[in-house]
Formats: sequence, structure tokens, C-alpha cells
Amino acid sequence: MNNAKISLYRRALYTSSVFVTAAAIAAPAFAQEQEAADVVEETIVVTGSRIVRPNMEANSPITVVTGADTIKNADITLDTFLNTLPQVNPAGTSTSNNPGNGGQSNVNLRGLGANRNLVLIDGRRPMASASDMSVDLNTIPQQLIERIDVITGGAGATYGADAIAGVVNIRLKDDFEGIDLRASYSNSVPETDAREYQIGGVIGGNFADGRGNIAFSAEYSKRQGLIKAQRAFAEQATSTTGTPPVGRFVEASANPISQASINALFASYGVDASQAPISGLSQMHFNSDGTLFGGGIFNSPLDVSNYRYGEGGPAAANQNFFPDFYSYNFDAINLLVLPLERKSAFMRAHYEISPSFEFFTQAGYTQYKSATALAPTPIGVRIYNPATPHSDTYADSSLIMPGVFVTQSIIPVTNPFIPADLAALLATRTGDDASLVGSGASEPIRMAIRSLGTGLRQQNIENEVLQGLVGLRGEITEGWRYEAYYSWGKTTIDAANTGNVNVQNLQALLEAPDGGASLCDGGYNPFGIQPVSADCVEFLNETGVTKTTFTQKIAQAYVTGDLVELPAGMLSVVGGIESRKFRYTFDPGALSGPIAGFNTSSPDLGTNSFLDFFGELYIPILKDAQWADTLDVSLGYRHSKSDFNDIANGINGKSQSSEAYKIELSWAPMPELRFRGTYQHSVRAPNFNELFSGGSSFVQAFDPCSVTTNFRAAGGASARDLCLDTGVALAGVDSFVATPGLQVPLGYAGNPDLKPEKADTYTVGMLFQAMGFTGSIDYYNIRIKKPIFGPDTNMFIAACYGYQGNLNPDLDADNPYCGSVIRSGSNLSFVAVPEELGGDANSNFTQVNQGKIKTSGIDFQLGYRLPTEFVNENAALNFGLYVNYLFDYKVQELPGVTLDYAGTASYFGAGLGTSFPKWKGTLNLDWMLNDTLTLSSRVRYIDSMKNRASIQFPGEEFTGPGSVWYFDFAVQANVDALTFRVGLNNAFDKQPPEYQPNVQSGTDPSLYDVIGRRGYVSVGLRF
Repeated sequence: MNNAKISLYRRALYTSSVFVTAAAIAAPAFAQEQEAADVVEETIVVTGSRIVRPNMEANSPITVVTGADTIKNADITLDTFLNTLPQVNPAGTSTSNNPGNGGQSNVNLRGLGANRNLVLIDGRRPMASASDMSVDLNTIPQQLIERIDVITGGAGATYGADAIAGVVNIRLKDDFEGIDLRASYSNSVPETDAREYQIGGVIGGNFADGRGNIAFSAEYSKRQGLIKAQRAFAEQATSTTGTPPVGRFVEASANPISQASINALFASYGVDASQAPISGLSQMHFNSDGTLFGGGIFNSPLDVSNYRYGEGGPAAANQNFFPDFYSYNFDAINLLVLPLERKSAFMRAHYEISPSFEFFTQAGYTQYKSATALAPTPIGVRIYNPATPHSDTYADSSLIMPGVFVTQSIIPVTNPFIPADLAALLATRTGDDASLVGSGASEPIRMAIRSLGTGLRQQNIENEVLQGLVGLRGEITEGWRYEAYYSWGKTTIDAANTGNVNVQNLQALLEAPDGGASLCDGGYNPFGIQPVSADCVEFLNETGVTKTTFTQKIAQAYVTGDLVELPAGMLSVVGGIESRKFRYTFDPGALSGPIAGFNTSSPDLGTNSFLDFFGELYIPILKDAQWADTLDVSLGYRHSKSDFNDIANGINGKSQSSEAYKIELSWAPMPELRFRGTYQHSVRAPNFNELFSGGSSFVQAFDPCSVTTNFRAAGGASARDLCLDTGVALAGVDSFVATPGLQVPLGYAGNPDLKPEKADTYTVGMLFQAMGFTGSIDYYNIRIKKPIFGPDTNMFIAACYGYQGNLNPDLDADNPYCGSVIRSGSNLSFVAVPEELGGDANSNFTQVNQGKIKTSGIDFQLGYRLPTEFVNENAALNFGLYVNYLFDYKVQELPGVTLDYAGTASYFGAGLGTSFPKWKGTLNLDWMLNDTLTLSSRVRYIDSMKNRASIQFPGEEFTGPGSVWYFDFAVQANVDALTFRVGLNNAFDKQPPEYQPNVQSGTDPSLYDVIGRRGYVSVGLRF
């Protein structure tokens, strides 16, 4: 590359850091006339294509940022920076309380999920780090990044499965020479917590007269964790739990305690009958002295009564609701920011033996530790009769009738720890709970138990990622080149899960005639806050150590070149073959048994392989014509054959074939204006988790049977009858108000018969340069057919109670959706999916290819450079604006029911990254006062939203977050080889907007800043 070309390329690349778009980098197409005369076109591989051609003209919507951009605000993980781009929906970030990615750093384009976009390094796949085949950005060497191309709109024909939403292509520095050192430190202000550190460096140089280069980078990063009690908005839980550490008696509506006996007992406590718990509503809890207290009812005259604990302590009443009703404040000790300690090293090198043979290689190692922490374990594992066939992940008890299961703990009336006051109440029962043996006063009882003695549910995670690549490339003949490489990688994830409870052992303690004293020292008393001996803690506790291992092998080879010269340019082609093989192993250790705490699983072992053939064709049609400066078409095709084996379950999957293809059109009527359009057909094969593992979702559910709902007000007698028929107690149906924020689980099962998802993407846009402005505007439309589907728990509830479509227009309790909605003590308990709605033998929903997902919107990007000679002859103000407007985000949730979530904020359990503001924007301003000093600012905007629940339950009222502005400021000084930068992120300390129901902590902690004002300083040294 000659000096003129280098200068122009660097100038264009710098512009891209201010105006993030391909138009700014397409320098030869938009250069000043004087410069253009000096430039010789160079050939570059454009992200989204493998064909080498002049300029960096992308035909899909693309955002380009420099490596310096990713670290200038002291972000120690790439997702923190990428989440500020409007095309990205923040998902499983470090500020998600219990993300399923275990502290990994992922990117989620268009909100379609991290498993529907690809992360590449120089156009090649790095090592995957999860069962959904997503890439952990923690494994990317930040110091070596030259730039990042974010292309949205599909790229399956070029790069293969998983590129439905697009590609994040990380370009590393090539031919790096010298030493580049950097250190950064950040801290919240004025709290002085949430500290982050990073130190790293790159060293590299050329050898063999410039025919070879080697570069090495190393980084160390550390992030301090926060608990929710450290932020006022998060210290009290906004959701609730029916499983407190004091224990809760769960009444069976068919065998209730008489109201008269409840009134009499609470009268002895000095509680008026109007404030005594209502029979059948499971409102009775336990004080440590053996007395009972009433839990109250939300938003009703009935408040908490006879509560004998302090405001804090282990009982920790949630002050958001107390004394209106009692709920355990489990959030105070939960994590708000996950801790992280990361060490990484990366090496890359190349050596040109001859023009026909250039050897290249790279290798990386990343090791990091993170942790999640939740409140002590609530017991909610299914319990069956031993004679009833069931999974070994469930417990059993002879106190349960055959053919059914319960999710509460079961205690016989002979348990010696039953308080005298409770025993007197139990003696008044005359009914029969059909799920339990016996009847009347002798029938066992159900208890909601949370185990304080076993401590926090903490998961300590250690990730280790190894990856290496070797390849050969070169010139075959004039105009023809080849590249071939082989890569290997291994990810190992070790997790130590503490605070789990062995439910079978707990049941043994509860059923023992001596209260368990013969099994462990002192036995186990679940009534109130009671001491638990170390011996019993050891008997109950299950510290599970799990190991997850992924290995990946990729071999790829392709040839590219010019077929024939047409009047408008060279007709170019690329053809290649790619083999990808993955192996997944999961060893759950002791967690494969009936364990409460972290979700239990069965051992997994499986393989997945792909064999792809791909090709592209670039056809220049016109050049320098009267009505077209350039006109060209690109075509692409990929045939993929996939095969999987579920070795653990002895399932040899059927091989499947799929096709991806594209057509791209580019028309520039003049050098200053270019129109572009694409059609992409992409596929995504099912991943290990979807094929084998399954999982569960604990959704913050809405209960239509509360008397405060529009359903009850407008539905009259029909609504009341349906609530009675689906489990609300007759005695309380006219005053029932569901405990707010209850989480209702629904299980998912893997399905080896899943087919690849198919997606069609359309984009139309234009790029322009006029009067010093450079910009682009693009429309995108992504449609996924037959996505791999697992329903939202709330949709089953909405379907049962007639909110959606014609799924239950007559409010019939025999409707299968109503059959899936299970209550306990009138409150919603869980969703058990019947076979006719896709449930398996354990009432888990079997994931299927079903429905559709469709999203569309507009990306707008604008850049401008304003000289400010009044300050200095070299001074200039650089302006960059990026905006996304979302037209729709439609999901077919159930047969015949399609909902549009555009402009809605998500809630807990609906999935991270599922808040969809209609407007998002980022404005960057850099004022270069001189060659030494630069003032910088970044302004971010997130639009106001209504609540996702208002779409699922039309007619009901929910709150949503208002609009949010964030302002970041910095000053940077460059003195010779030294760069010094100091700044404030969220300078005005904007607190996250709160709404109900929410994702976590009253807000969406992935989307909004939960730390607050953060100051940072960074120092760089380059020589």
C-alpha cells in the first residue's frame, strides 16, 4: 500500500470512529477530487462477502467502530461497548442478577438472541463457549482490535448457520510493529464501588525484510461485584415469593382449616377477627416462638397480623409491601453486578514464503472467574409417590397419592416440631386433599420452605478457553487466490454450586417420627427461624460441581478470482468448502438428583457436525454510464448438511440439508450517492441445548383472578366461575388478590426432531455525501419461519382466561390451556403442559419448530466534520449520530396469536434482551482543539416503553419505563507516545427507570445503567 493509500485509508477509518458507517470508510468512492486523483484502488474483503474487490462498499446495513472506540470509555468487556450501539439489544450482561450465560460476554443483534448472530475474527469463527453455540467476547483480545464491523441483515450464505440477524466481524491488527501498553481504572462516584481495572499490552514486529510479522497481546481485567443492597432502587425486591424462610402453611382448598378456629387462635394473640387470615388462602406463617402470623392480602384491608420479627434479620420482610402483606425480601443479598477476574493472551503471526505460499497462525488462551449469588434455596422440586414413574431429578414420598405430584414439602401430622397452635388448627379439618394420603385431621400438610441453614445459592464459575488456528494462503495465478485453514478450540466451564438442598433428604427429615434427630443432630424444624445443626446442614446440603466441555474443529478452504473482464469490471467468483465439528459434554455431578437450588439436569453428551459448500458471484453491470456511475449485483449460495448424535440418550439424529442464498444490488447514480438492496435467505440449525437439554423458565406471572383485575370486573359471573374451577378457594374468591410478583415455572424439554430455522431478510438503503455530511439510511425486515419455540408462561395463563384470540372464548375450565394452569392455596403455582399442547410425560413443553418472528426498522447514521480554525488551524469538531427506529417486533406466541412487542419493556422470565424501545440513538462529539487535546462527549437515548404484559393481557394496566438520556464526558491528551484520558460515564447520575412487572430490581438491568455515575482514567503508551 503506497503512502497516499495509507493516508487516505487511515483518514477514512478515523472518520468511521466518529460516523459509524461503511460510507465513511468507502474512501475512494467519496474522497475529495484532489485526493482521489492520487489514490490507487486497493482490493479489500468486505464483511458480508468473501469476494475481494475495490473499496469497502457493504450492501447490508453496517456499523464500523475502531478498536480504540471499544476501550476509550474504560469498558473492560466488549459487550459493554457494543450494547451502546442501536442495533444491539443488551441481554445477558454483568448487571443481570442471574444470567444463564454464567458471566460470559455476548452480543445480541436486533434482539433475536445471541445464538442468531455470528461473531467472527477476521471472517473466521472463533471458539464457541456455550451450548447455544454463542461466542464469549471475553476471549477476544481487546488490545489487538483494529476495528469491528457490525453487519445486520443476515449473512448465512457467506458465513453459514446462525447468521440470521447478522455478523459481528472483529478485525485484528495486521503487521503490528512496536509496543502498545494501556491501563484503565474506573469507579462509581460518589459510592466508590463497582471498581474495574484493566491492564494490557501488545508487542509485535516485522521480520524477514517485511515478509513476516508476529504480534503478542496480554490482558488482565478485574471487576468488583455489587449486591443489590448497595443501590437504593434495588435493595427491596419488586417481585415476591410464596416461599419464605419462616415457613408457610399451604392449605388445600379441599381440606381447609375452619375459619372459626383461625379467628379464635388469632383472637388469643389480640388480633381482631377482621384481621385474621382467611381459610383456604394459605396466609399463615410461623414466628420462632411457635405462634402463627397472618400474611395479609395485597391491596386489601387485611394486613399482616401477629408478626413478631424485626424489620431486618433473616426473616427480612419486604418493605415495599409490608405491612400490607408479608413477603421475604430475597433481593438484598442478591448480586447486582457480577464479579469478574480475567487473564488472557493472544498471538498471531504470518510469514510469506513466496507469493503463492503465505503461512498464518493465531492462538489464544483465556481464563476467567465469575460468580452469581441468590437468596437461600426455596424448595419447589416435584415429589411423586415411589410407585409413580418419574425422572430421577424429582423426589418421592409415600405421603403422596400415586399418579400425581406436588411441589411443596409434605409433613405428616406426627412431626414432633409442629407447634401446638398449628396442631389445634389442623385438628379442625374435615375434608380431603386428593393428592395426599389420608383425609381430615390426620392428613399430612403442605409447607412452603426456604432453607436458610444451607446458605446462599452461589455459583462460582471458572471458564477456560483455548483456541488455535493454522492456515495457508497465496496466489494461484494472476487474479486468483486461495486460502485454507484448520482451527481447533476447547472451552471448559467448571461451576461449584453451593447452597443446594437435597429434597429427598429433606423429606426424610420431615417424615421421620423424631423430626429427623436420628438422621442428623437435633433434627430439622421448619416452623419459623430455627437453628439448624452443622450435622443437619451437611445432611441437607449438596455442593454440586458441574463441568461443561466444548470442543470445536473447523476446516475451511476456498478459492477466489476473476473469471472474465466485463465492460464494467471484473466478473469475480469465490467457491469453497467448510467442515465444522462440535462436541458437547455436561457432567452435572450430584445435581442430577432431586436437588433444589440451581436447576438440576441430566448428563449430556452429544456431537454436531456440518459440511458446507458455498459460492459467490460478483457481476459488475455498468460503470461510468449516463445514469449509473456503478451498477453491480452479487449472488451467494451455501448448501449445508448437518448431523447430530445425542450419545447420552442413544439417539442418532437424522442428517438434514438446508440452503442459504442471497442477492445484493448496488446502484450509484453518482459518486456522492449509492443505493443498495439485499435479499438473504438464512438458516439456523438447532443447538445442543435445544436438541438435548431443555430447561425451565420462572416467569413473573400475572393472575387474572385477582378481584382488582379488569378480567374480574368485566367478566362477571363467568370470570368468577372460571377462577373457582381453576383452583381459587370458594371462601376467598370474592376478595382474592394474588400476591404481586409471583414467579410461575414452566419446563422445556429438548427435541431431537427439531429442524433448522429459516429466515428471509430484506434490506433497502442509501449512502450519501453532500455538503460535508456523510450518511446512510437503511430499512431492514427480518422474518424467521418456524423458529425453535418455547412458550411464555404468561401466554398459557392469558389463553386460559380468554385474553388472546379464540383460544378460550367461552371461559371453559375444561379448555386444555386451563388444564395447564396449576394453583396452590389459590395462587398460581406452575404450568404443567398437557400432551395435547405439546407437553411430555413430565408436563414439560417439548420445543418445536412453530410460528414466526418478524422484526423491521430503520437505521440512520450521519457524520460531519466541522473545522474550527478560530481555535487552531487543525482544530475540528467531529460529529457522529446513529439512530434506530423499530417498526415492529412480532412473535407468534400461540397458534393464531401474534403479538407485536415493539415499544415494550420486558419482565422477569421473558428472556434477557427482550425490551424493544422504538427509538434508540447515540451521538458522539469529539472536539480536537489541537494535536494534543481533545474534548469528547457521548449522548445516548432510550425511548419510553409500555409494559410487555399489557400486550399479553390487553385491558389490564401495567407501568412502563419513561425515556432515558445518558451523558458521558471525557478529556484526552496526547503527548508524544503518551495518551492520557479522564472521563465520566453517566455524568448526571441518571438512575434506572422503575416499572412493574420488570426484568429485575424494578427495572431492566441489562438495558439501563444500574451503577450510576462512573469516573475513569486510562493511560496508554505507544512506541
